[in-house]
Amino acid sequence: MLTAAAAALARTDDAAGVVLVGGAVTLLAWVLTPLWLVGVLFVSPAVAVAAPVALAPSLVARGYFVRVTRLAVEAGNADGAPSLVAWGELVRDGAKSALLSAVLLAPLAGGLAVAGGGVAALVAGPVDPEATATTVESALGPNGPAAAAAVAGGGVAALVGAYLLAFAYVRPAALAAFAASGRLRDGLDPRTVAGVAATGPYATGWALAVGALAVGYAVAAPAAPLVVGVALAFAARVVAHGLYGRGAADALGGDATRGPAARPDPDERGVHSTVRSPESSPVPVVSGDGGRPIRSEPSAAVQVGRAVPIGDGSDGNGNDGTGAEKAAGANEPDETGFEWGSVLNDAEDKS
Repeated sequence: MLTAAAAALARTDDAAGVVLVGGAVTLLAWVLTPLWLVGVLFVSPAVAVAAPVALAPSLVARGYFVRVTRLAVEAGNADGAPSLVAWGELVRDGAKSALLSAVLLAPLAGGLAVAGGGVAALVAGPVDPEATATTVESALGPNGPAAAAAVAGGGVAALVGAYLLAFAYVRPAALAAFAASGRLRDGLDPRTVAGVAATGPYATGWALAVGALAVGYAVAAPAAPLVVGVALAFAARVVAHGLYGRGAADALGGDATRGPAARPDPDERGVHSTVRSPESSPVPVVSGDGGRPIRSEPSAAVQVGRAVPIGDGSDGNGNDGTGAEKAAGANEPDETGFEWGSVLNDAEDKS
């Protein structure tokens, strides 16, 4: 599982471009988001209007990890990691990924707010802190108040740590459920998420992902000032999300263990429809929003400029050409053996 997930990025048609662009997006997210938060909290609330610019890199990165997880659930990234294209879809999926995390962390935030309110009531509220301290001291001795405060603080810290550990384990399962179906409600369905998190393959994939992240960040940290470390951190996260998807595939009905030749068509598995580009890389026809159709896009090779669909009867989307050139028989030899060139448009004729 680990070897296949680690090799997925290397099998990508434009692996270098994915790592470079992904590293740049990650660096921007690490820089712009904290600066935006500091500006909103300590400079002026008006800085909040810059949210679309400040949060866009983070949402793109999150959306890409959703895409990696989705393809890992469906086919184990057998064709390699996905290309970093269709950024509008990535932003949408990234926003839903962030909302998923916010909902899962909401109980912890609520509990901390209640605890903070209780402390505020003891210090400056209607409760007299001196009377409370006197009562505790009479019951536990001179060091009673300090001991009670230490125990309360330790208990809160233990509960927060346990919740964050559970969040770290459950959140990838919820992300995989959301990515597989494209519906955010599936990522928030307790039975669906529990069905994924309780399986052995997911536990194995999660443990391997934790190890991959630990090793990746340990290697990337010294090189972070050189920016190379940021790209390595991005690659480690790609591997981790591939492992999340592979581990959740059995519970979600995916085919992560099959090769590209043995996989059935996604429509037969009830997964959102895909089309095959000329280079056999799946191009999503719907975004991860529950099946809402979006415009079909050219293959990754065309979008990154490595291929131009000329004279092959294809429009770059993996569809047969039915345009004016094909109808007019462009580039087709006639009965005299002469091969006509591309038909010029009116503007070119006039020039």
